[in-house]
Amino acid sequence: MSTALPSTRTGLLTSIAAVLLIALNLRLGISSAAALLDALRADLGFSPLVAALLPTLPSLCFAAAGAGTGALARRLGAERTVLAAVVALTAGLAVRAVPATWALLAGTVLGMSGLALCNVLLPTLVRTHFPERVGLITGLYTTTLALGATLASAVAVPVAGAVGSPSLGLAVWALPALAATVVWAARTGIRTPGAAPATEPTDRISPWAMARTRLGALVTAYFGLQALNAYAITGWLPSLLSGHGMSEGAAGVVLAVAQAVGIPVSFAVLALAKGPAGLRGAFAGVSAAMLVGFAGLLVAPMALPLVWAVLVGLGLCSFPLVLAVIARSGSGPAQTTALSTLSQSLGYLLAALGPLAVGLLHSATGGWTAPMALLLGTAAAQLAVGTALARGRA
Repeated sequence: MSTALPSTRTGLLTSIAAVLLIALNLRLGISSAAALLDALRADLGFSPLVAALLPTLPSLCFAAAGAGTGALARRLGAERTVLAAVVALTAGLAVRAVPATWALLAGTVLGMSGLALCNVLLPTLVRTHFPERVGLITGLYTTTLALGATLASAVAVPVAGAVGSPSLGLAVWALPALAATVVWAARTGIRTPGAAPATEPTDRISPWAMARTRLGALVTAYFGLQALNAYAITGWLPSLLSGHGMSEGAAGVVLAVAQAVGIPVSFAVLALAKGPAGLRGAFAGVSAAMLVGFAGLLVAPMALPLVWAVLVGLGLCSFPLVLAVIARSGSGPAQTTALSTLSQSLGYLLAALGPLAVGLLHSATGGWTAPMALLLGTAAAQLAVGTALARGRA
């Protein structure tokens, strides 16, 4: 899916910078919207249904747009597909500057559809351009992703205050997306030293063929459960804490802590996961941390909020872990793309149920006990599937 062009060391550095800039943007638009959800609702006056839908839209877009990524990449090539994706992301985030509910929803759909393409293709691009450095580059880009999520969660509220409205505060995050667009456009067509041979656009392995394998089924189930838990908690944690009396700014900081934990820990988790025994330990550790963190938020959310945030943050390291499994699986980039497309399209469809169910349960019950009890159950399911997946990789 990549055009073979002359290799240069500059190409290596430019490719790494481009991948990391895209990774930086993969959660900025999502985390900033989560931190500003209550302010947006107060400013725009949208209904509880829209409030439940907004954190759900990223997962729905990732599922719908992600399903067509393989076909689009075969038509345009992976490089041009990612360029189109970051252009869509930039435009979508910019549209959210308009202080209207329709603009918020339309901009989210457009921007998150762009992110969906990047989500599916990044493991393939890492395998193609950095075949000897899959673990290192995966660690770098998931760490950068966590850094972006942390930054947006921590400063979204003060940035919105500085520019005068939550809608403009959301649109500010189009600027780093624009930077990613410029750098990716500059590096498109540069061959990375040591890159795998180019895959022709006609190469095709059906994602549905992967679905009939044990690996495909378990990776998809695990990806969906970890994404459901991650998007539900990042979408609603600030609202949960502010509902218990914490200020919006402080709740955003707690969310930032949860996302910041992954910055140093991701590399350790990926290093641990290189061998079969370490892989089993990594899957068990991150899934158990998520389970305990959710239990704390259910039983005593205000007693030790930072402790629960750290545990949840450890649980969020399940994302780079499953991405590394995807990137290392299969006989080549085409099979990696098939597994990535399957796991992310179906996985994010499952994940969309998390934020929506949490929002609807909270609206129906007026509290957070039922939503967190639901997430406790999905965290337990994630632990069980992760144990089975790690055993199969031994």
